[in-house]
Amino acid sequence: MKKFYVLICFFYILSGNAFSKDPMKIVYFDNFQPFSWQENHKMQGILIDVLNEALQKRMGIPLIHEGFPWERAQLLVKKNEADAFATVPTPARLEYTVVCKEPVINSTFTLFVNKNNPRINELKAVKNLSELNKFKLGHYIGSGWAKKNLDKMDIYWCGKLDQTIEMLSRNRIDAFIDVSQVVRYNVKKLKHEDVIIELPTIFDKSPFCLCIGKKSGYSNILNKFDETMKKMEADGTLEKIYQKYK
Repeated sequence: MKKFYVLICFFYILSGNAFSKDPMKIVYFDNFQPFSWQENHKMQGILIDVLNEALQKRMGIPLIHEGFPWERAQLLVKKNEADAFATVPTPARLEYTVVCKEPVINSTFTLFVNKNNPRINELKAVKNLSELNKFKLGHYIGSGWAKKNLDKMDIYWCGKLDQTIEMLSRNRIDAFIDVSQVVRYNVKKLKHEDVIIELPTIFDKSPFCLCIGKKSGYSNILNKFDETMKKMEADGTLEKIYQKYK
């Protein structure tokens, strides 16, 4: 009888249904609406809803969601004090994480400007990133995309995303380029739609992927996660979640 139970446990583990015994701790940027933000001590947003559906509901993995300033959140995964985050994979992040193939959401990067900026016509003429080097840009600390693409430009670094938008609303910076869905949502939330406009040129497209720390006990779940995400796209679940935040 004892051997029988040992065999059951062995095959249970091999089946892929047994994960790390501790809940999977996923960390987020705590001020990145509508993708992730903290309200009343609880994380919410597109990333949280998608990962709850895929990992917790469909794959049976218990989750803990925690929000931090973005640079700190990434450091927690790097130090193996958290299991994962969802963001744009960069060479720096790939050094310490393994990444899914099926994105949690696809993002576009567009330019946001103050319509009262005296250089508005120059800004409207910008068609590639290199042309931004003659302007004062704003961004938030911890953005891997900005470090990779805007590193040598004149950037005023803010502690939070909404601080960057406030700087733009006051014409303290010329432009802010980041994830279109996120900036658009926050401009509306902060009631700056009357002065901040989005220009139509798309400068980049990037997938937000589940990035799991290489030392995490959950680093082996990505194949099943990708299969689950494909099913969620096929049955319309992903689009329903996205629509909630438009």
